[in-house]
Amino acid sequence: MRNEHYYFIDRLKVFLVCLVFFHQGLVAYGGAGNWYYTSSHHFTGVPLITVNTIETISLTIIVPMFFLLGAILAHNSYKRHGFSQYVKRRFFRLGIPAIIYAIIVHPTILFFVSKTQDGSLGWYKFVVQSITQNFSFGPMWFVAALLVIEFFYALLKSLKFSGDNIVHDIWHQIPSLRASLFIIIIGFFSFLARLISPAYASSFTQLGFYPLYIGMFVSGLIDARYNWTERIKTYYAYPWLIFSLLCLPILLLSINYIKDWTPFAGGFNTQSLFLSLWEAMTCMGACIFLTSFFLQNFNKPNPQTSYLANLAYMAFVLHPFAIVPLTFLLESTPMPLLLKWFITSTVSCVVCFAAAYLLRKIPGLKKIF
Repeated sequence: MRNEHYYFIDRLKVFLVCLVFFHQGLVAYGGAGNWYYTSSHHFTGVPLITVNTIETISLTIIVPMFFLLGAILAHNSYKRHGFSQYVKRRFFRLGIPAIIYAIIVHPTILFFVSKTQDGSLGWYKFVVQSITQNFSFGPMWFVAALLVIEFFYALLKSLKFSGDNIVHDIWHQIPSLRASLFIIIIGFFSFLARLISPAYASSFTQLGFYPLYIGMFVSGLIDARYNWTERIKTYYAYPWLIFSLLCLPILLLSINYIKDWTPFAGGFNTQSLFLSLWEAMTCMGACIFLTSFFLQNFNKPNPQTSYLANLAYMAFVLHPFAIVPLTFLLESTPMPLLLKWFITSTVSCVVCFAAAYLLRKIPGLKKIF
């Protein structure tokens, strides 16, 4: 991209982080995936299938978009700083927060959850045991993954590998052919990855989605190098979004018919292949639409949005501290699950952005978060 700063990225970042709160809220009330504390009152039957489908859509949009934006920023940062400074800055920005989360925040949240279940260990012993026996980055897994991918990107750049010839050949194909190629390749590799690690497994790290994430990172690099976002129009996304929506009833009816989500999550079967291709198609359409739409409509400076964008990273880091206790507090409150989810997600989002505003006033934190 030609400009050093694209204001639409600020708005898109805030939008995506807010979506994270609503996505994790679904998991807290029984949706597929792993979370610190799941309510005993959760979605079941057809509502659960609907929730899992919504989660699938959000997973194929939110995290891939973060990798896409991360690649755009990585390309511009490497151009400015070079290999050594780039790696140092990315480790400071991504590595240190991920490590702090893994050795302090993640075990501490697990500790408090254990206390709701009569856990007997003290905080220090629990943290040590968690680190040594069950080390995890928790929701920060994608930050750690992004750091690793960005390191290999910088390494390839330092070795003077750019892939320009390959990209040049692909660029001169018609847009629908480029999109079709992306969908087929990413869908196929997602299908293969899920033979080893099914999607929506009880783990924060969703390895079955990595082909999609890596594919979007590569797309972001190409975007930054060749200004694809500026050339691609919003209406390019319409065929893929429409076709994706047309396939959605087939997906829902199929899941409802066999009464089991498991075959779609992974395995050598047509259900897993169908879902993998559908996710790649949905991701392609949604990412083209969002980047083009925000670029065309929200690419003007706005101090309020820019400030919220600066708070978004820390708000994301803090989100379990709000969602977990709110889920627990609403446990015995007599209200519909849908309303509980909405209250938990909305209040958590507001609280975490407010907390991020206060915490970033502490000297040094603003440089990391």
